[in-house]
Amino acid sequence: MAPEAVVGKVFGLRQGDVHDGTSNRTVAAWDSLGHVTLVLELEAAYGVALSTSDALEMTDVAAIKRVLQKRGVEWAR
Repeated sequence: MAPEAVVGKVFGLRQGDVHDGTSNRTVAAWDSLGHVTLVLELEAAYGVALSTSDALEMTDVAAIKRVLQKRGVEWAR
């Protein structure tokens, strides 16, 4: 599952509407509780444990991808 799909699932967005620039500034539901939910969904989807600094860095889809790649996660593109 691509990170865009996880973001879309968490925030109720169509996958085609989610791109690298989708962020906590462009999605109204991406508030603090939404962010925690997103981090938990990413951990479950990819089988990784994300640190607090990882979570703080992930403010848009591009950053989520960078953090996941740093953790060795791969997904179908």
